[in-house]
Amino acid sequence: MERRRYEDAGGRPRRRKKKKKKPQFLYAFIVFVLGLAIVGLGIMLLFRVQTVKIEGNDYCTDRQVKEMVQNDKYSVNSLYIIGKYMVGRGEVLPCLESVKVSLKSPWEVKVVVREKTIIGYMSDGEEYAYFDKEGLVVFKSNGLMEEVPFVEGIEVKGTRLYQKLESSEAGIFEEILETSRELKKYSLTAEKILCRNGNIYLKLEKVYVNLGKSVSADKVAQIPPILEKLGRKKGMLHLENYSEDQGTVTFNKGETLKEK
Repeated sequence: MERRRYEDAGGRPRRRKKKKKKPQFLYAFIVFVLGLAIVGLGIMLLFRVQTVKIEGNDYCTDRQVKEMVQNDKYSVNSLYIIGKYMVGRGEVLPCLESVKVSLKSPWEVKVVVREKTIIGYMSDGEEYAYFDKEGLVVFKSNGLMEEVPFVEGIEVKGTRLYQKLESSEAGIFEEILETSRELKKYSLTAEKILCRNGNIYLKLEKVYVNLGKSVSADKVAQIPPILEKLGRKKGMLHLENYSEDQGTVTFNKGETLKEK
């Protein structure tokens, strides 16, 4: 059988045109993009927050903590929430010492908080302002908290939430903190902590206690056994001059302190 030859106008053989092959990498790229889209969609659906479980809060409400954790439009995703707290970008309310976030399941976030310790409260005429050792107002409410002493006699400029109480009495909040610590140590509950001319007084039912300008563990340690001996007597217990070297303690029956 005779082969057919294809020649051009000059008599030279013509080459057959080869069909162009579609590039394989285009298909691979499309598959890769689709795969990423499927994975991304799966993550969005599987890790969408349905429940936020909160532990460790007392005066800070669940709603406040939840709004803190989910404070932007991306915080509907549990992985995003975990990530922002891992890198230190998560919000922490001023009333909290620490926040720990973890996953109980892909759609359930667990938040464990540690609140700042309240050492006292004062009234602004409308609400009670509860403050910590630095004088920061961490909580405001119309209700009273148990075993938190009312602090009277400190002149402050305002009691705004998450703002420090400004007082002209230097170090007064440190002394109140020390008082609160020592009272807890001996299971004592003061109705009031009163500040008068730089001195700190306690009101313990029918007895006032003068602790002087500085509070110490030695002074507070004398209170429980003396109260037991006094029984139902009313008066003023003077511990302002008490120390390890100076053991003078006096009780003036009937003496009181003028309260506001």
